[in-house]
Amino acid sequence: MEIRFLNSEDVAAYRDLRLYALRESPTDFISSYEQEAQLSLGDFADRLCSNHDAAGGVFGAFSDRSQLIGMLGFSREHRPKRSHVGSLWSMYVLPEFRGQKVGSSLLDRAISYAREIEGLRQIVLSTTASNVAARSLYISRGFESFGLEREALCIEGNYFDEEHLVLRLTPDMETVSL
Repeated sequence: MEIRFLNSEDVAAYRDLRLYALRESPTDFISSYEQEAQLSLGDFADRLCSNHDAAGGVFGAFSDRSQLIGMLGFSREHRPKRSHVGSLWSMYVLPEFRGQKVGSSLLDRAISYAREIEGLRQIVLSTTASNVAARSLYISRGFESFGLEREALCIEGNYFDEEHLVLRLTPDMETVSL
């Protein structure tokens, strides 16, 4: 399995995987299939190389046959007061590849990458609270819960809670309270 940042040559495969993910797991994403199916290929390409974040992009996991089988977005806050914070978003692995360490490999690669970024002190992410597998993976890598947003998503009249987690990259973090 190869894991790397997606590039312009991967746009069509990324769009296809993203749209499939939104259909297959609608409760795991803030966006909807209907919303993103309207986007152009250029819109998807823009996600792969964000103008605000030279350090960010979307990691892709590729099978031995060079098929895109998983993805995980990474971005760094661009506002000066929050430039010490990175975010992970849109983790997804095709169902037939789950249980084969694809998700953990993507997450480990993203964490390793984040640790190399000067000044980055923490990574935040959110997951649907009912997604036990994702939550277990994040906790196993040292993420800690810092909040639960009740009824964060509404899908066809059903509400889903979102859990917010953080991984502190520097063990000696000091906070100043006002």
